[in-house]
Amino acid sequence: MEHRYLILFVISLLVYSEISFCQVGIGTVTPSPSSALDISATADGGISYKGVLLPRVPTIANRNTITPNTTTDRGLLIFYGASNCLQIWNGTAWENIHCLNEITFGGFAQNFDLNTTWGYTSDVAFFDNGIDGFFGITDASNSIFSNLTTLTNNFLGIRDLDDEGNGTTGLATITFNSIDVSTALGGTSVAFDWEYFRLDTGDNAFYQLVIDGIPQTQVQFINPTTGDQSDDGSVVVPISGGTTTVQLILQFEQNGQDDVFGFDNFRIFEN
Repeated sequence: MEHRYLILFVISLLVYSEISFCQVGIGTVTPSPSSALDISATADGGISYKGVLLPRVPTIANRNTITPNTTTDRGLLIFYGASNCLQIWNGTAWENIHCLNEITFGGFAQNFDLNTTWGYTSDVAFFDNGIDGFFGITDASNSIFSNLTTLTNNFLGIRDLDDEGNGTTGLATITFNSIDVSTALGGTSVAFDWEYFRLDTGDNAFYQLVIDGIPQTQVQFINPTTGDQSDDGSVVVPISGGTTTVQLILQFEQNGQDDVFGFDNFRIFEN
């Protein structure tokens, strides 16, 4: 009898030893020999399937309670709920592997006709004196702006902003509404088109972005160095992901009835 119990004990030790050095299978009795852990998505022959749910950490305060080792814990995985991101410990910080983009960013635009989702205000009232001075929404059928050929349909037109009884001798400011871009995880871009005809020195244009409430450096993009200058082009400014709000401010000054500005197709879109 004692020999029988001894044999059973030895067999148990051998089985335990074998299990200790074998792969672990969940939902399968034949785990891959190349894996330490083999999880099958189905345990009933393909009738139903399930996934793997990684540890979910809801806030940064919760995540800070994890104290991974800088070397031995590299590769540690969590799902960080505050930003809906799958994260991995890279040895010094938590790095995003992928973030869920649950709400897509549809973009905003202001082209003064077909798309007017990006609202704006002007600190100088629009005017049309019927002779030469003009500041407002127009198109190429207006003979004043017939020399602007790259802008289509309606656009913002300026002629003799320093007009008698109208306009301003200084800078006019167009302020576009602040836009929430937080759902554009890959970043956005702000863009617009411009054209001018026969501008002189002293006729200038500037733009400035306000990112997350912080005014950025103002950029001058029109600055004629001699008289009777004509040109056209576009401005495209990329904005990195992680930004919450973006605003555009456009400023310009112009004097003279023979020279004109035109601006169109203001837009903010996902990269």
